[in-house]
Amino acid sequence: MSHEDTKFNYHSFIGDLKSTFDPILRESRTQDPQDWIKVAFLGPVKSFRSILKTASTLGKIGWSTLPVIGPILVIVGGVISSAPIWLITVLILVVVLGVYGLLVFLHTGKMATMGNPHFHVGAFKAKRPSEYKLWKPFLEKNGPTFEGLYHFITPILNPNNGADLNKVIDYARWHVESMQSEKDQYRDTRDYLQKEVIRYEKAVGYLVDLVKDINKSLYRYVNDCMNYYELDFVSAYTIYRVEDGQIRKLHDKGTTGASPDVIPLTEDNARKYAAVYVAMLPEEEDGLSYNNPFPGRTVTAYRMKVYGETWIWSFHFDDSNGKALSLTLSNDTIEIRDIYRLVHAFCLLLQKQENVDKEGIPDGIAESQRAKEN
Repeated sequence: MSHEDTKFNYHSFIGDLKSTFDPILRESRTQDPQDWIKVAFLGPVKSFRSILKTASTLGKIGWSTLPVIGPILVIVGGVISSAPIWLITVLILVVVLGVYGLLVFLHTGKMATMGNPHFHVGAFKAKRPSEYKLWKPFLEKNGPTFEGLYHFITPILNPNNGADLNKVIDYARWHVESMQSEKDQYRDTRDYLQKEVIRYEKAVGYLVDLVKDINKSLYRYVNDCMNYYELDFVSAYTIYRVEDGQIRKLHDKGTTGASPDVIPLTEDNARKYAAVYVAMLPEEEDGLSYNNPFPGRTVTAYRMKVYGETWIWSFHFDDSNGKALSLTLSNDTIEIRDIYRLVHAFCLLLQKQENVDKEGIPDGIAESQRAKEN
């Protein structure tokens, strides 16, 4: 037998198998093997219509044979008429149960026969265990069918110059690439979420440190030992006061101290110093800005009113200072304005205490400051 004949024989053989066995496999895989007894008991009831048709046919035959069986019926009727009612009832029940039991037995045989419309895998397993053992690998698996096998080997046995086989290969390659792409997307999403978790953990840590420093400063204020040189809970800082055409350094903590004590308010200095730029902004604009005096270094400046005077608060920090970057240039952790309101409030507290210690705060200035705070 040639190679082509062998391929054809296998292909046609599987084609015959799929049309013969696939309906049985699909039906048996949807059945409950445990309820076959109930199905067998109710089977004759569901077949009642066919029984009626059979009885109708027998009735037609009976009329033609009435002369033969008539005397027999007369004899049987005489015997029954002379019997007690209870005996007649018992006989009828026995006959009915016997007939129904026979019908159930016959129906069970149909259920245990592969290819029969009444086939049931539970009855097949119970009545023909040796045959069921042979068919068990096919009947208990949910997916594979002979039709699927037929379609799978068709492009292999009949490649059509490799076109169908190439389609299978291309599909498999596409499926692998899709899975890899999906895997890469999941990995990217996972990495992004991990970075976000780390970022937010750091942000929470910054806030915890900030709250601790604020609590410490408040206690020191209550104990009359707080001063302007312990407000570095964000970063190093400088405080300026705006005077006639210039800004004057009032306090400085944590910086190199290289900035002049007095800086004129000029355009050149505004490009160089964020504090000068903010001081020269119109009153109606937000007094908030930043610059980079040199690579890797950032200075932010905030304008505020302190009892009738204009002050400038400047934060100084390296770009590697994640805490300062997060709290002064980004709203991700906390609103930037809230940080500046915080330092503004401490400046008001300290300046108020200084004014009280010196000579008391004039009522007009105090009322004006309260109005600005509100």
